[in-house]
Amino acid sequence: MQATLAAPPRVRYFELSTDHVAPAQRREFWRDTILNRSDAEFRSDIPLRGFTASARCYIGASAELRYGALDVGVLHRDATRCRRDGGDELLLTALVATDESVRYLDAAGELVVPAGRILLTDMAMPFALEMGPFRSVNLRLPRRVLTGAVPRLPANLRAGRLLPATPLTTLLYEQIVRFAESLPTMTEAEREVAMDAMSHFTIATLRLETQSTAWDDDAHDDGLWLAARRFIERNLDRADLGPEVLARSLRCSRTQLYRVFSRHNVAVMDHIRETRLRRCHEMLTDRACDLPIAEIAAGVGMEDASSFSRGFRRRFGCSPGDVRRQAMSGFGHGRWTE
Repeated sequence: MQATLAAPPRVRYFELSTDHVAPAQRREFWRDTILNRSDAEFRSDIPLRGFTASARCYIGASAELRYGALDVGVLHRDATRCRRDGGDELLLTALVATDESVRYLDAAGELVVPAGRILLTDMAMPFALEMGPFRSVNLRLPRRVLTGAVPRLPANLRAGRLLPATPLTTLLYEQIVRFAESLPTMTEAEREVAMDAMSHFTIATLRLETQSTAWDDDAHDDGLWLAARRFIERNLDRADLGPEVLARSLRCSRTQLYRVFSRHNVAVMDHIRETRLRRCHEMLTDRACDLPIAEIAAGVGMEDASSFSRGFRRRFGCSPGDVRRQAMSGFGHGRWTE
């Protein structure tokens, strides 16, 4: 079904910069123009006179696009602001470049947004974005356009959604960024045609992606569970292996990670500990492995010898040395309990 895109009162392109604004007024100017849909908390480590920002903006018949570079600190929308302005938009943020991690936070947890990906945000839901210096393209689409054209679009985006990294979404990202970069050299007629095509391409991409299992919660959780287990198995030697490292590496929130592990009745750190102990047991029962027990334990991230020995005995009912001696003598592998 082709979406009907209602035209706003005006169609225009403009550029904004703080270059010609008095330094003492730049933050207020930027907050009232480009950041007018969110509240901004500027970084305290940047002097007032040092704040600079620039943006290209295009208000089209089918959407609104803003391409900007700035260093804010925190952008957030609370429940009061959402009620006041209605939040009648869905926002696609194509993160072009960032010097620091960009974190999306709401009541459901947090999500790390990497450069090169698209974040879909529901402007009706309170959220916060924590960031350092960054460049991004924001494409705003009226809710009525998307909800009418994309039946399976989640009604509540909760912690935001990173669009799946598929060939189609990668192409969408590239087209959004290329369009934003080309705006200054295009005529008004070219901008209008390109924006209309971009809007329909975005809607068609979201329609297709939401029909795939990538947006199905159960399927997503199953994939995240498998990815988490594989990451743990391949990174047992990391001393910092834990929920924060897992969430950051798998590009999910810790809340999502905890939910997935709780579905399997295990805590994240308990699963990591179990995987480490099993790996040690496997190596100790391998007659071809002649590494010292302490080196085996350290190789899977268990460098505290006494803690490792106690945990191993609780898990398998005998000491690491007993398991190795039994394996070498051919009398078994110790007591194995599932």
